[in-house]
Amino acid sequence: MAEFLILLLVIFVIFPLIKVAVTIYRARRQMRNVFEQFRQAGRAASERPEPKPAPRRKKIDPADGEFVAFEELPPDNAAQQTVETETIVVEQQIVDAEWEDIK
Repeated sequence: MAEFLILLLVIFVIFPLIKVAVTIYRARRQMRNVFEQFRQAGRAASERPEPKPAPRRKKIDPADGEFVAFEELPPDNAAQQTVETETIVVEQQIVDAEWEDIK
């Protein structure tokens, strides 16, 4: 009878515990391998020289001078007329709360 109880204990308690332990061990080993691969990839990336970016082409031709000569234009009467004919409507502002300085 004692042998039967020991057999049941081994089958229902010890084997599942061993299975769980083996599963945890495999998961930890797999994670260790993944981290080691990332570490090696980081080392390899740091050893490679970074490519230099291609120089950008300038938008302004170097043959053009540094300064641009401006000339004054006479005032345009049409622009003045449009400004004079515009009307501005001032709306009353709504105040939600009275503000008071805290001292």
